Amino acid sequence: IGNFSNLWMLGLKGNRFSGSIPPQIGNLQRLMLIDLSSNNFSGKIPELPGAFLVLPNRLRGFFASNNRLSGPIDLSICNSSLLLSLDLSNNMLFGQIPSCLPSSSLRMLNLRSNNLVGSIPENFSK
Repeated sequence: IGNFSNLWMLGLKGNRFSGSIPPQIGNLQRLMLIDLSSNNFSGKIPELPGAFLVLPNRLRGFFASNNRLSGPIDLSICNSSLLLSLDLSNNMLFGQIPSCLPSSSLRMLNLRSNNLVGSIPENFSK
């Protein structure tokens, strides 16, 4: 999947994909939207270099609801300064909600039905 260098949207919603999220997604340097919802992906959300580290100005939406993802929300997501939509609902994520989520651009945040603790960071209301 990492060979599709001109791909700007990756929509894999509603299939039966299982296992880890392929780290090769990080090679898709023009990617603006990732939708992995309603599959059977498991394990941690990997650090996706192309999504959260290398392309913070391109990624607008990351959707991975209704999977079996576990672990904390990776702090590399804080590098996505123009992320508009983040949906990680209905997984098995745990730990704190990162206080550095990009509140200035974020318009939709859905973290329901996980095992996250703490409070919503104050900067969400600014």
